[in-house]
Amino acid sequence: MDDDPQTAPTGECRFSVHYRTVVRPEPFEPTVADPDYHLRYWYSCACGDVGPLRSRENDSAEDGCDHAYPGWRDMPVMESRPYEGKPLARWEAAARVAYPPGWFDRGGPVREYRTPGGNRHVPGYAPGGGHCMAVMRMAREKTAPVAKPLQSSLF
Repeated sequence: MDDDPQTAPTGECRFSVHYRTVVRPEPFEPTVADPDYHLRYWYSCACGDVGPLRSRENDSAEDGCDHAYPGWRDMPVMESRPYEGKPLARWEAAARVAYPPGWFDRGGPVREYRTPGGNRHVPGYAPGGGHCMAVMRMAREKTAPVAKPLQSSLF
């Protein structure tokens, strides 16, 4: 984040992540996956702040949260967000208790545990409409139940 007072978070900051296709010869930093053609992401904020070009959408969302919601990385991590109904209402109520008052009213992000494959920071999924930021956790190993020997097989 820039130390320029015009781009310092105001408490009213709201950011959006944008993307565009970048094709050579436009100067950009190539990636291993596709050095000549790639999407680039950045955030822009209502206060006028604009983030740097990034190769990954998640990096740009994190930049926007760093600008608009300082301290978001230290917030509690919730279990995965349910899709709908009463479980979703209970999850949102628990998030509002765990996070500071007014956090979600100004569009703050919520951090939630995810397992590999679900690592995207999803806009609009936090209570109040902010980003739902993925915090990776390894999937719990499922162990097969151990079969008990039959009494007759012991003799």
